Amino acid sequence: MKCPEAIRLLDGYVDDELDVSSALTLEDHLAECARCRARGESLRALRSAVQRHTEYRVAPEGLRTGLRSRFGAGAEAPRAPTRRRIAAGAAALAALALAAWSWQAGVDWAGARMAKAESKVIYHIADSRTASAALRTLRNHLEASPATKVVVVAHNEGVDFLLRGARDESGQLYETAVQRFKERGVDFRVCTNTLVRRRIERAGIVPEATLVPSGIAEIGRLQESEGYAYMRM
Repeated sequence: MKCPEAIRLLDGYVDDELDVSSALTLEDHLAECARCRARGESLRALRSAVQRHTEYRVAPEGLRTGLRSRFGAGAEAPRAPTRRRIAAGAAALAALALAAWSWQAGVDWAGARMAKAESKVIYHIADSRTASAALRTLRNHLEASPATKVVVVAHNEGVDFLLRGARDESGQLYETAVQRFKERGVDFRVCTNTLVRRRIERAGIVPEATLVPSGIAEIGRLQESEGYAYMRM
């Protein structure tokens, strides 16, 4: 990824609006590029400052009821200005100062990623409809605690996102995200019992995944023998 593309994606990244594959690719670039890291930190600082100092009020129920009565029960009452809309005005005033600060600060994101942690976690996925949310959670988890050892165990309908050619809601290949996570040390393990029951060939599973005899047995073994914490996704 080149700097112009990274800069274009930074706003969506800071607001957690990117798909997992794009976010992981951007993070790889940020780990190597000090200028883009600094620009990203300026956006984070601006977002945080605006959130702390922006006043937000919800319209009284009486006003909302009156608006619904006037415009129809099915009509949506006008919303109070959102933080993001208010932030647009504040950003114009604060951006120059914050940008100047951030370019000098050069916060070491790469160093933060190397912070040592000793936790070990199982991400249990039994339904691929939750896979996108699980991978976003996993990305945030590793951003906060880069040294965490993670094993993703999939069984039943949870194996579907690890099939070759499987795509998420935005049309992105899951395999791309799986490859990125694999490079970061995440293990993906698939229940062989599920494959046999559903008549799925090993060749249909992405090569980054490892087969285990039983997904449930693997979860139990990791918890009992290796001290992993458990998260059902």
